[in-house]
Amino acid sequence: MGISTARRVREGLAELIRFVNDPATATSDLKIVLAECGSFGGQLAVLQADAAAGVAARERHGDGGVGALARAAGLFKRDAASQVNTVGKLGAMSAVRDALVSGEISVANAKTLATACEKTSAEQVEQDGDLLAQAADLTPEQFSREANRWAARRQDDDGEERYRRQRAQRRLSFWDGDDGMVHLRGELDPVTGAKVRKRFDLEAERLRRSDLHSRGGEKRSRNQRMADALDTLTSHGSIYSKNPGTPADDPSDDLSETGHGSNGVSGTGRRSSSTNEGAGKCGCGRLSADVTIVQHLSADGTAAFAEVAGGGTIPQSVLEEHFCNARIKGVVFSGEGMPLWHGHTKRLVTKAQMNALRARYGACGGCGADMWICDGHHIRPVSQGGRTDIDNLMLLCWVCHQKVHRHGWRVVPDGRGLYTIAPPERIRHGPAHAPDPPPAHGPPAPRPLFTVA
Repeated sequence: MGISTARRVREGLAELIRFVNDPATATSDLKIVLAECGSFGGQLAVLQADAAAGVAARERHGDGGVGALARAAGLFKRDAASQVNTVGKLGAMSAVRDALVSGEISVANAKTLATACEKTSAEQVEQDGDLLAQAADLTPEQFSREANRWAARRQDDDGEERYRRQRAQRRLSFWDGDDGMVHLRGELDPVTGAKVRKRFDLEAERLRRSDLHSRGGEKRSRNQRMADALDTLTSHGSIYSKNPGTPADDPSDDLSETGHGSNGVSGTGRRSSSTNEGAGKCGCGRLSADVTIVQHLSADGTAAFAEVAGGGTIPQSVLEEHFCNARIKGVVFSGEGMPLWHGHTKRLVTKAQMNALRARYGACGGCGADMWICDGHHIRPVSQGGRTDIDNLMLLCWVCHQKVHRHGWRVVPDGRGLYTIAPPERIRHGPAHAPDPPPAHGPPAPRPLFTVA
């Protein structure tokens, strides 16, 4: 029965292909077929993963069906693994699986729900009717953003562990292809990826304008300009290549980080926010890029979570790290996102303050590294009311700065009126010891407190 059903489905799909390619087919009919294809995709994904998992279990493949699916469907193993993993997680979420099979949600949104399940739990995903309704209504791009925010509000560690995994998985590789071209592939964490993308976009735009003003020159496509941007951005002639003596508050180095928080009620209440504009440079000539980091606030005004605008969520520690090296502008939004008030932009660490810190510390306060590769770090974080005063600043190299923001190191007095950093306080237990064996002849007799002559 199953074989004949599969053949009928194949013949039916072949008939549909002929139908949509018929010039006499009405546009309305094409739209109907196109809408139905959404449910076909979900059903096919579940069918393939279930069949492959069944084969793998009976033949004891040990890979959950990844190999069988890759061979049968002609998929890359990474794509087959992703499909098997997604459908496997939907097994604990029957409502989501049913919605995928019925075509209510797309395969992409089902995959996003499976990822949200990894960050929280299957029960939380299935019990949130609003989240499932968004999965049915929103595009994959929109739903991915909303699901990331939904999970960030429910993660106990503020997404710190996930961000550390992303940082640990960063990679970049080159290899020579058979066609004589040099191939490049990499993966970056959300913040680094946003900065690199912004630099490439700016450089590609500069190259486009250069092409417009050139007479008879090459008119490059966007992909060609992005490839050429890699060359210019990594060369000594790059627009981002500056001398170490470049002033710390050079306006050409703007890292724009806009934060706005929501009370979670659509169309009501207020949004309070802070905009970090500029930085990326901490007086050592290192440059960053224009990116936007959004800090969402809960109804009582406390920080709920942060995200790179247009990207993924990030933990509070990464937000604190960028607070140290940015210009801040306060902004208040209405519930509809309309700006109600703008504050004045203020540079967090000025050139004069960096010079004063170099004079006071002379080197990194943590490891003694050269002062010219150091940042100005807030001893009391900006988000906790820390002011940008010399008494609340210390000098840290970028390695020690990351120890504080990403690995829990503490700022402590160094005993001479300045500050240094110390490892996080953690409870450490020594090696376990087995209890002493009981005496061979029972417990020892108690010693008398006194004797009588």
